[in-house]
Amino acid sequence: MYESILQFARKDIRELEKIIGKILVGEANVDDLSAAIHNRVLSLGRNLQVEIYEKLDEEIRNNIIRKKTWNVEHRNEPKELLDVMGQVKYQRTGYVNKHTGEHMYLLDHILGIESHQKITLGSAANILEEAIMSSYSRGGRRASMEDAVSKQAVKELVHGTGVEMPVVCTAEKKKQRYLHIIADEDHVPSQFWEEKGDLKRGANGQKINTIQAKLICVYEDVINESGAKSKNPRYKLIGKRYFSGVYAGASGNEQIWNEAAKYINATYDTDVLERIYITGDGAAWIKNGIEVLENSVFVLDKFHMMKYANKSVAHLAEHINDAKEWIWEALNTADKKLLRDTYDIILNMTENENKREEVIGALKYFLNNWAGIRIRVEDTGGCWRCCAEGQVSHVLSDRLSSRPMGWSILGCDQMAKFRAFKRNGGKVIDLLRYQKKKQAKESYILEQDKLIKELRKRQSGWDYAEKLNAEIPGLEFHSMKWLKDLIRQAIG
Repeated sequence: MYESILQFARKDIRELEKIIGKILVGEANVDDLSAAIHNRVLSLGRNLQVEIYEKLDEEIRNNIIRKKTWNVEHRNEPKELLDVMGQVKYQRTGYVNKHTGEHMYLLDHILGIESHQKITLGSAANILEEAIMSSYSRGGRRASMEDAVSKQAVKELVHGTGVEMPVVCTAEKKKQRYLHIIADEDHVPSQFWEEKGDLKRGANGQKINTIQAKLICVYEDVINESGAKSKNPRYKLIGKRYFSGVYAGASGNEQIWNEAAKYINATYDTDVLERIYITGDGAAWIKNGIEVLENSVFVLDKFHMMKYANKSVAHLAEHINDAKEWIWEALNTADKKLLRDTYDIILNMTENENKREEVIGALKYFLNNWAGIRIRVEDTGGCWRCCAEGQVSHVLSDRLSSRPMGWSILGCDQMAKFRAFKRNGGKVIDLLRYQKKKQAKESYILEQDKLIKELRKRQSGWDYAEKLNAEIPGLEFHSMKWLKDLIRQAIG
């Protein structure tokens, strides 16, 4: 640190003084000063890192504990890392273990830098934070303040980062009588499944190019943020927790519901929890939730009820309102006989064969989900104001399907998981640190532990502050005498 700061004080500050002098005589402006400070401070930051790393490397090389186990194999081996401040290029020493023959850069090992690592966790976090919200290309431009990485590098980072954090058990579990879950999926366009050219074709000859990204949202209640008297209600979910990903097949269905169950058991007092309402469109994977979650029931989503009701009467011209009113009366009172009688009347008024199939399909949809319709009428603990479509739009569609782009199964799965993680309040840097810690070797050689303790003692003796006070006369800069002199020259 000493040399870097000394050089900054001797050279860079002088350059900044010259720019200030030009500002005072109208030859430069504040933007010039800002750019100069930005560039020089970033350069100072990188130089400080290099000096610290190489000082640590020297301490390791001279350490007695190191010499007992590790022999120097080669010195001044270059390493380059992309940091949030830009490219950091430093040199370190390579060692070989006397007993095992293992090769290692002890400095990198102590700093937690892997042999293949090219960017710091901070830089990786910047990339992912942006890529999750906007695009791979913008994520690449967020890598550091001075450098960018390619879209391919961002893609590899997204694909290779585990989106998993431990479920934290709260000190005192929440006492909630009712919980609500909305479940739905986003249909995401795919470029390929695993590699280019592997899309299959259906019976109609068209490519099967849609990936199903599933979404589960657990919440406690819904409140009207705009107030009960407002003409434009704005509803907000309380206690939200998202789970998302592709989760293909029966095993995937079970996995996503087990993750939700694990969270519920860790967060809520299950002795108090009386009922869990799972709201959705009636898809098999959604109904599977009642097999995993205790005391849960399925509720048919009102959005899909409306969708099929409208489809049933769209062709009835002047009778459309009457027919729709009868359907809703049957649904809102859970009167199955009235529903059947209503559809008999609609079918008698429907001549087009294709339309008759649509009407029959709508009736079957209601009957197949009748238990989910009846629960809305009979259970007073329910909370039915939330629509799954809005949650899918905000969490998934906004990034995965609302713009013309294609995904692989892995990319879609990872991005869905990342989006849910962010919506749950997660920080990418914390995720990266957890994953790195999880992957790190658990067993450390005793000599390495001793070496780290010794380095800490030596580092405490790096009293740069006193050296700088003695070596840099300009540290009386707090008096700003140099600036006063420049101003006097400008106005004299």
